Amino acid sequence: MFNNRDLERFLATACMLLLFVANVNGMAAEPAWRAGVARTKITPDGPYWMGGYANRTRPSEGTLQDLYAKAIAIDDADGTRVVIVTTDLLVITHELGEAVRRRVLDKYKLPASHLLLNCSHTHCGPELRLYRESLHNIPAEYAGKMHGYVRRLEAQLVDLVGNAIARQVPAGLSFSQGKASFAVNRRTNRAADVPRLRSEGKLNGPVDHSVPVMKVTNSKGSMLAVLFGYACHNTVMSFYQTSGDYAGFAQQYIEEKHPEAVAMFVMGAGGDQNPEPRRKVEYLHHYGQVLADAVETVLSGHQREVTGSLRAAIAKARLEFQPHADRETLEKQVESTNQYERWKANFILGELNGGRKVSRKYGLPVQAIRFGNDLLLVAIGGECVVDYSLRAKTQYSIDDGPDIWVAGYSNDVFGYLPTLRVLKEGGYEGGGHMIYTKFPGPFTETVEDRVFETLDRIVREVSP
Repeated sequence: MFNNRDLERFLATACMLLLFVANVNGMAAEPAWRAGVARTKITPDGPYWMGGYANRTRPSEGTLQDLYAKAIAIDDADGTRVVIVTTDLLVITHELGEAVRRRVLDKYKLPASHLLLNCSHTHCGPELRLYRESLHNIPAEYAGKMHGYVRRLEAQLVDLVGNAIARQVPAGLSFSQGKASFAVNRRTNRAADVPRLRSEGKLNGPVDHSVPVMKVTNSKGSMLAVLFGYACHNTVMSFYQTSGDYAGFAQQYIEEKHPEAVAMFVMGAGGDQNPEPRRKVEYLHHYGQVLADAVETVLSGHQREVTGSLRAAIAKARLEFQPHADRETLEKQVESTNQYERWKANFILGELNGGRKVSRKYGLPVQAIRFGNDLLLVAIGGECVVDYSLRAKTQYSIDDGPDIWVAGYSNDVFGYLPTLRVLKEGGYEGGGHMIYTKFPGPFTETVEDRVFETLDRIVREVSP
């Protein structure tokens, strides 16, 4: 039995314990991150030369949907910062990426390893690869517009990063993955056969149907942003109207449902993946809605809370091209009936005749961003085929370790990045596309090993 003094002591101790628990719970509820989001419209003015299909013969003809660049700046509790920029663009060129990283470092003191630039690879937006002005005989009027657009875009992206940083507030992060299944491996399934093969369950070839989703909320639980990805070409349409393709409509539909949030699409390793069927505007809306629904399913379910500290690293995988054709062969190709072969031969001969060497080396940026022990984001440059995603998820997954998110089309989108398997098989992604580029030839058989040797090193660097 308690006497009065014992009872007073017991009640006082109990009150102190309750206050302590309340304080601890209050501290735990306080957001561990800071985040800010911003967006800017990047639709070119008036008619412009479009990128994505080399056989285009005229400028754009109106806008179905505006294009946007979006940024999120995330700080951990120690003030370490990462900025992710997503764009409704065909590519991020080497020159554009380097210029933006240099100016962001100078203006905001953000190192290159902590800035991720990703493009959706829409084929209904502007051409940014300035070297194609001569390679593909772009009319002078539209080549001039292209140069001006790239200059403005560079400034817009730098300002966008600053706006995201300026808008940071206390925030919480969570992550999970959903599924969408409209991507088809285009190397192993003829487009005309897809409806039948799909109905029979006989589609062939590797795919990655995962839909990674990161939700970012403020201290009141309202959603600030949702980042999501998918590994599939944005090639539903090949017409002359501006559009973000299926990814643009997925972002639009998510933002219509969550008007307080910014939706950001992060392109995956979809170099050999197509949406099928396609070539009808209705499919833009359909696949956009399918992907938005997959994101919504994740948002309405359980997500893993992301905690801990940020670590980031970037490095260049030293890739090597096979040699270009000899001069005698190039001079024959100048007379080819294939216009792209003629253009490519003229380009290389022009370099050689000007005393310039056509380099066989290429530094491909690969990047790793780790969010505590909960999420590892791996970003690979180029149009990497789906094998890269599947291998990375297997190679870097560990028990009780972070979820793995693989992004392609990041920081420098020079052309296709095949694995050894795809390279040996040949075809468009294996090396056939090189005829449309300034590069000498397909990669050597070291390509996949060199990418993963570099990835292994930076993944170790960001690991605890």
